[in-house]
Amino acid sequence: MGEKIKLGLVGLALIASLGACAKQYEEYGIQQGGTHFASFKHMGYSLKGEKPKLTKAEASTAKTEGWWGTPVRYTVDELE
Repeated sequence: MGEKIKLGLVGLALIASLGACAKQYEEYGIQQGGTHFASFKHMGYSLKGEKPKLTKAEASTAKTEGWWGTPVRYTVDELE
């Protein structure tokens, strides 16, 4: 009997946590569904920590498309 109660509590906790995740999609305007990883290389890097090799073509594309945005320059006085 004790095992069934434990299993039921774990199931309820799982359902509650999934409900909390669904709320985040609505709050931040994230589309549900779709892939989490952009590619298998991205998945390998994210899950295993494999360092991907950047090709010259990818670096060129990144530079022209502004993947890393524009640098923000500031001085220490501006921070205070």
